[in-house]
Amino acid sequence: MWETNVRIAVVNLKGGVGKTTTAVHLAVGLARQAPTVLVDSDPQGSASRWDQLAETLPCRTVSYPKSDLGSRLPELLGGASHLVIDTPPGHTDIVAAAVSSVDTVIIPVEPLAMDLDRLSPTIELLSKTALANDPDVYVLLTRVRSRTRGSRSARELLEDRGLPVLRTEIPLLEAYGWGYGMVPPEGHRYGQLLDELLAEREGAA
Repeated sequence: MWETNVRIAVVNLKGGVGKTTTAVHLAVGLARQAPTVLVDSDPQGSASRWDQLAETLPCRTVSYPKSDLGSRLPELLGGASHLVIDTPPGHTDIVAAAVSSVDTVIIPVEPLAMDLDRLSPTIELLSKTALANDPDVYVLLTRVRSRTRGSRSARELLEDRGLPVLRTEIPLLEAYGWGYGMVPPEGHRYGQLLDELLAEREGAA
């Protein structure tokens, strides 16, 4: 069982890496254990639209694409135990507010040369932001073709940069792309991801 007050921000200043899919799946997984709020801080509103289409997501979804996110969190949470924030690409002020408000930051990235190269601005933002909360930061490989040289090389390159890469990888599956607007099922790779994050929290306690 998850501890109370699990707070996760899913961030990457590059778009198209699976942030919304990751945020929705994590929020739904947490909501099956305790009341959870999914904050959609992306002006594009993909997470909010997902919630509208699904109609029955077990988490409560709130749209708040503003840089004063941190000061508004108590109001947005409304007493919920868990929080997941889906962040936008490019909006550094919103992303900084999100990572300053959580205990865990997850950076989804595809195992592609361009995506790995464009990860630098996100890492620089995290390093420059004065984070009194000192969140745990993890890289999550998404849209992975299993047992390929590219995925292995990406993991090695990230680890060589001193970045903690989660063991769980999200595979390149049509089910994730066509799952938009649907309630994510229990288990699956994102269930494994939640289990891994819980183990990391317990190990750090």
